[in-house]
Amino acid sequence: MDYTEDIQKALVYIEENLTETLSLENISKKVGMSEFHFQRVFKKQLHMGIYKYIQKRRIANASLLLLNSELKILDIALISGFSSQEAFSRVFKKYYQLAPRQYRVQFKHFFRRNLKMSNAKIKGWLVSGNNHDKYEITLDNTHFHSGKQSVKISRNNSLYTDDFATVMQQVSAKNYLNQRIRLSAYLKSDQIEGWGGLWLRIDGKEFEQLKFDNMQNRPIEGTNDWNYYSSVLDVPQEAEVLNFGFLLQGEGTLWADDFCLEIVTEDVATTDFDSEQRYPAEPQNLSFGE
Repeated sequence: MDYTEDIQKALVYIEENLTETLSLENISKKVGMSEFHFQRVFKKQLHMGIYKYIQKRRIANASLLLLNSELKILDIALISGFSSQEAFSRVFKKYYQLAPRQYRVQFKHFFRRNLKMSNAKIKGWLVSGNNHDKYEITLDNTHFHSGKQSVKISRNNSLYTDDFATVMQQVSAKNYLNQRIRLSAYLKSDQIEGWGGLWLRIDGKEFEQLKFDNMQNRPIEGTNDWNYYSSVLDVPQEAEVLNFGFLLQGEGTLWADDFCLEIVTEDVATTDFDSEQRYPAEPQNLSFGE
């Protein structure tokens, strides 16, 4: 059974209440599951427990407050759900290898905002798309799901809604043959007038497309906070290359962070284009009588 929509609903609730008290009881009620079942589903899908995830997001927000506010470290600790500055410092250091005060002093004026990828290449990733040079592709250390930065695609005043840009990778399929794989990432959007999402394509020897999903049947539109998205495909024996990334078509801004490409079991539903579901078996209304 696919629980992606339930996980997404839970993450929306968590993002909306990060500075409030979050309990397993309230979150599981929000998605209509028992606490035990929700914990099991959440950990299986996101590879971490619910409280670990909440802590990870709060610590990421705390790092931004350290760099972009004058709040005392104790206040940031309390906002982040910790009962003391000592407990906050201990956990923060585990994530960032520096104590909060040291992190603030060292990095307060360290980052250049929105580094352009032309000046800050990302190892293993490339930029492509139709008129992708019309888009701004940047490393963004003011919005991220975890760590210190994310990748952002943005464009304003687009004259051509069919234009798109993607940040992508290509890897050999040899380690994934005859397996079901899931590409997942955390995405955040702002005022998307077209659409955005993850995409995953499996190619054969002559670069022919064997399997494909680009989330166009479940697009990201408008403004949304960080949430979890995934694409699941079966890798045929004849596959040669896996292509994946995230894309933005039209106007708006889309951020991506924390990608994962993994082998999953067959109880995880695929998301690829299914012609039998999209098209009727026989032609209809040929004489326009209806």
